[in-house]
Amino acid sequence: MANLRKLLGKEFGSTVLAAASEYASLSKVRDGKVFNMYPYCNISKDNNYRGYCMEYWCMPCGTTQATFEIWGGGGSGAGGCCCQQGIPGGSGSYSRKTITSADGYGDMGGWCFYLNVAQPTDCSASCLGIQGCKTYVCGTTSAAKSAIGSNFCAEGGVPGKTCCEAFWSSTFRCQDRVYWTGCGGYDPATDGATAYGGDENVKGNVGFFRIYNTSDNCWAKLGLPYPARLMDHKGGHIMATNGGNACINDGAACQGTTPFAFASGCSSGLPGIGAPSTTSCGGSCCYGWKGNGGFIKITYCSCWLGVNEGCAKHFCN
Repeated sequence: MANLRKLLGKEFGSTVLAAASEYASLSKVRDGKVFNMYPYCNISKDNNYRGYCMEYWCMPCGTTQATFEIWGGGGSGAGGCCCQQGIPGGSGSYSRKTITSADGYGDMGGWCFYLNVAQPTDCSASCLGIQGCKTYVCGTTSAAKSAIGSNFCAEGGVPGKTCCEAFWSSTFRCQDRVYWTGCGGYDPATDGATAYGGDENVKGNVGFFRIYNTSDNCWAKLGLPYPARLMDHKGGHIMATNGGNACINDGAACQGTTPFAFASGCSSGLPGIGAPSTTSCGGSCCYGWKGNGGFIKITYCSCWLGVNEGCAKHFCN
């Protein structure tokens, strides 16, 4: 009987099931291995360079396809003094790029990449928050540079904004979503973080608030934006209850990270989510909450069967 390796030769994933049914009882169990990279610290911004980058992530032998997905960091909330409230920071953008042996590269084993995941922002004292940090991937070997391109990048979310008595003004009462469009705020249709260099690039969303009763800040609901492809196609908003008159609104930040929140006053959460702005009152000056870091996901696999058997088993079985 002919050797299975000789019968199959080089077989792509798109036809592996037909080939397996013809020559042997094989099945493709999964599409590939996954490598995830998350910021070293989402509690606060620091200068630990090594915690936010990997200088050499290299593909193992037999790799013939890899999909890179990157998310930018979230924008911070804005700070404020006296009696200022406002909209949260925006979510990071998203980009996806796939490189395959079908592009003429063959076995991509040994290709190396530089990975930089967005770190959290500082907290903001200004009535304009801080833009979220960038996530990007670069090639470090010549073939990797050619395949991934020179500008594969997901920018961080737009800054949050505050103004005087936003939650106390009858102008905004009972509006569906307050973005302050045309009044120094954002237009959700056009504004948001931008991504570059991918097969698909999805902009980040901007934050909003809703207020039903202008007698108390606790009536305000915050729309904290999260980026595309984490839970749904284009991203969306998680509604959080405003934390009363609390300065930095950490309670609202925790609600907004659900289902990844793990404790009261928590600091971890969804990658790239925008952070709540401050709720200041009575003459106090407060900081807006920091924007979360980004995320990198790499799914890599081998489409060959019957060649370099050890690697094929690693990926496909």
